Amino acid sequence: MIDEKIIPHPSPLIPHFSMIKKTIKYLSSLRFTILLISLLGMIFALGLVVPQQKLLKSIYLEWQKSSPSLVAILDTLGLTTIYSSPITITLWLLFFLNLSLVLWQRWPIVKSRIILSETKITDPETAGGYPFRKCYTLPATTSGDTVLSRVKGGGFTILGDAAGFYGVKNRLSPLAFMLFHVSFFLILLGGLISVYTEFIGYLDLAQGESFQGELSRYNASPSPKIPEIGSPPDVTLTVKSIIPRVEHNTPTGISIVLADAKGGTHEVDINRPYTTEHTSFVFKHLGVSPLFVVKDNSGREIEGSYIKLDVLKMKPDHFTLAGFTFTATFYPDYVLDDGKRATRSMEFNNPVFFIAVEQYGKKIAEGLVPKNGALEFAGYRLEMRDMPFWVRFYVVKQRGLSILYAGFALATIGVIWRLLFYRREILGAVREQNGVLSLVVAGRSEYYKSLAEDEFVKLFGEIVGETVSEER
Repeated sequence: MIDEKIIPHPSPLIPHFSMIKKTIKYLSSLRFTILLISLLGMIFALGLVVPQQKLLKSIYLEWQKSSPSLVAILDTLGLTTIYSSPITITLWLLFFLNLSLVLWQRWPIVKSRIILSETKITDPETAGGYPFRKCYTLPATTSGDTVLSRVKGGGFTILGDAAGFYGVKNRLSPLAFMLFHVSFFLILLGGLISVYTEFIGYLDLAQGESFQGELSRYNASPSPKIPEIGSPPDVTLTVKSIIPRVEHNTPTGISIVLADAKGGTHEVDINRPYTTEHTSFVFKHLGVSPLFVVKDNSGREIEGSYIKLDVLKMKPDHFTLAGFTFTATFYPDYVLDDGKRATRSMEFNNPVFFIAVEQYGKKIAEGLVPKNGALEFAGYRLEMRDMPFWVRFYVVKQRGLSILYAGFALATIGVIWRLLFYRREILGAVREQNGVLSLVVAGRSEYYKSLAEDEFVKLFGEIVGETVSEER
């Protein structure tokens, strides 16, 4: 009977493993990183050219009316919502995957550098990669143990004994590379979250006015920026008081007291916003909001309202009430100078409105209206009963800022750690030649070669009591 020789067949899984390995290698390559950065750059460039539905809504709607077929095609391709389109999200996921693979592949190298091993102890006279080499004659009173003790005192971790030792200073410094790249991951992640969850809007609120987060309350121009992910701010607050501060005709600050939904109070100043739930209310502008009431001849109130007027820079503003159009010019500290209306200062010492009344496009009356004053016109009466202030808030909501700040902090720590606490390595051996002990050493560093050499010269010179020796 003939024995049959069994010939093993290659496993069908081998080609699959090989393909997976090649795929991982490509996904972690520098070429793939550059490709992803280029594609993302093209995406953001297209986002600047193609009007986006949420960012430029009015322009987008006009464009849609004029070119409905083109806009329909771009909508289908996701180019009018490009920042949240599937292709953009896929590119970002691939970018994070690329960065993660780079860190994963780099870790074994970093780990091998920080692990101390007896195999690193080699002959200092023949070891390669050590540009600093010296041989020192040891004093009779200096033993090998003394040499090791002094080297340890210089901040080096030592392996071996006097017959042959390896020392390293700042052994963990290679971890700074990983820390820096992790920080880049956090910065990118925090930046992405901030960009995609960002809401920006302008909100005008008068003293005593409440706000419950209604999107319709934000100024239409410029229109609010709606976040790609998440919702507008869900914040409830009431403006309790607005007190501007003006000294020597110069605005110096403002005190805005806000009450939140729980009754807590918060003060806003020029450089001190109110922040809650990832949302900041930043003071941007101040105006006056007088309470005007129109009465007829019988004294009956026809209409009244608090009117937000932007008049503090001596420019007129307009409002309508009871079918009349009013043009108001404000004088904070009114004075009549050579027959002309003027203000002595920007302080609110004598606030007065000069109001012109129009009906059907024709001026029918004009006159001065001080606080608690009135203007008679065409059988009607305009009264100003109160004059509080209003403020414009720049409202911004962003998530991910804490991640972004943590990333910058880690990056700073990584750079300082890497450059200031850089790694130094030494090899050494105490040998006897012709009855005389000598110390043979070799050293190297990652950065600052000259500084490291000066450090080695100083360290070993102090050990042997001299700095000049035979060079080998």
